[in-house]
Amino acid sequence: MKWGTRKTSVILFSALVVLASVLSGCSNSASQAQTGTEGQADTTSSTKPANKGESVVYHLGETVNPEQVTNFNPFLATGNWAPFFDYVFDPLYYFNPVKGELVPRLAEGEGTWSADNKTYTVKLNMKAKWQDGTAFSIDDVLYSFNTLKDYKVLDRYQLWGDGRLQEVTAQGSDTVVFKLSNTFPSLPFYLSTVYIVPKHQYEKEDPSQFLNKQPIGTGPFQFKSINESAIVLNKNADYFLGSPNIDQLFVDRFNNSSTLTLALEKGDVQGSTGTVAMPSVPKLLENPVNKLQVYPGLNTFSVIMNNEKPGLNDTAVRRAIQIAIDRKSLIEKGESNGVFPANPGFLSSVFSDMADSGLINNPSYAYNVNEATKLLESAGYTKNGKGIYEKDGKPLSFTYHMAANAPAQNKEGAMITEWLKSIGVETTVKLVTWPELTKLLMSGDYELLQNGIQTPPDPQAQLEIFHSKMTAPTGENTPGLNYMRFRDSEVDQWLDEASSADAGKRKELYGKIQSRISEQAPVAVMYNVGGHIPYRVDQFTDYNEDLPVTSALSLMQIKKK
Repeated sequence: MKWGTRKTSVILFSALVVLASVLSGCSNSASQAQTGTEGQADTTSSTKPANKGESVVYHLGETVNPEQVTNFNPFLATGNWAPFFDYVFDPLYYFNPVKGELVPRLAEGEGTWSADNKTYTVKLNMKAKWQDGTAFSIDDVLYSFNTLKDYKVLDRYQLWGDGRLQEVTAQGSDTVVFKLSNTFPSLPFYLSTVYIVPKHQYEKEDPSQFLNKQPIGTGPFQFKSINESAIVLNKNADYFLGSPNIDQLFVDRFNNSSTLTLALEKGDVQGSTGTVAMPSVPKLLENPVNKLQVYPGLNTFSVIMNNEKPGLNDTAVRRAIQIAIDRKSLIEKGESNGVFPANPGFLSSVFSDMADSGLINNPSYAYNVNEATKLLESAGYTKNGKGIYEKDGKPLSFTYHMAANAPAQNKEGAMITEWLKSIGVETTVKLVTWPELTKLLMSGDYELLQNGIQTPPDPQAQLEIFHSKMTAPTGENTPGLNYMRFRDSEVDQWLDEASSADAGKRKELYGKIQSRISEQAPVAVMYNVGGHIPYRVDQFTDYNEDLPVTSALSLMQIKKK
């Protein structure tokens, strides 16, 4: 691994191609944004430069519902709006998806490996301090990592799993030593998934239950207040990497992406971390003050299947569902070409040559209604009087969960359920909130569910969501991201070998895993989402386009025009 250079020409070229496609697709026939005011903040902003002494406020529009503000504890997977943590807390390293590289945050620079590659040593930036004025110390880092060891339910990415972390210790007052029980070259990228929390606040609580209504971080912005209209963050004037230029960050809350997109069009909000009504993108971009930053990334939207449910425990059924989905149409009609083609083997193109790009256009996994019905009939399914395939008297009839108040997702879900109907698979659509989707995935209380799966920034981590150690029986919460309840002993073996292998061997093993995932279809991929970030350039300047433009590290640099 070369520090700060994990990027590829493929990533940058793909981003440019997709952005050009979005721009060329502008037309007056694009869907109009819906109007509405429920849950909308009063976000009227002046376009005049801030006067001396006047507070500079940046309005970030987001769909944040009540279930996403019940918890400000970064250890917990539910009850939060995840981008909040990037603004208020710091990890040791931040993974920059635009460049595909790590950026030091609480770490002072790149760590060093021992000769046997089983110890990784990181020097801390001791200029950091907690937003309540308490001194930052190495004990906070030790506490944050050891909490994942002590509360296994919090260790979603298995940092303390077999062959990985053995202990985390201090070397003096400013250096952390990560000792491994086996070689694990992915470790630095996994470190970017852990936000460091203040020991003096958390040690008084059960971190697996603590909802943390008064979050204290070391990050560039600090929590001030929350109401039904907005989350208000003040700049951290003492931020160790430099004080933000804006005084306040208002996260204006909207009840759906259409009203948010309308606010962007009007200039009431200046950007979003990625929420936008994709059918409205061409109209939005007709105005040259509006921009859309696009890059591939770590989130793959899919029809996620519970592989333990009757019918879905049959590979033939999952494969039929996989090839009944017209991914090209989803990208063009549902997402206005603002996303990337997904790999049926799941590994994102952000990982360059580790990803088997040939699978994306492999005809075996392409949209094919006739082949889908042949698969079902060859597996012994026959159509009943309603035109639904069944076997042993059990029809292929499933509940299909997707997000409410998400126009693009709802449009795509309608397309998908019609395609499934065309191959004799019946669905009953049920709309729930985004947090409820996560709860259903974790518990397994679903059959088909449309959502994205976001993974840590490493190919091992992305493929490891299919390891059996990352799942649990339906009815029990999964310890990892294997919401599909997928189990394959060879996939487990290949992943275990790849975890400590050199780059050449890892590529070989990852190739085998991607082929197996494509063949077994535990999920039916839709598309890959890194960033499709809308933002305006009429009121603020100095966005850093080498980062996600509405990330903490970019927003701390912007200035009022």
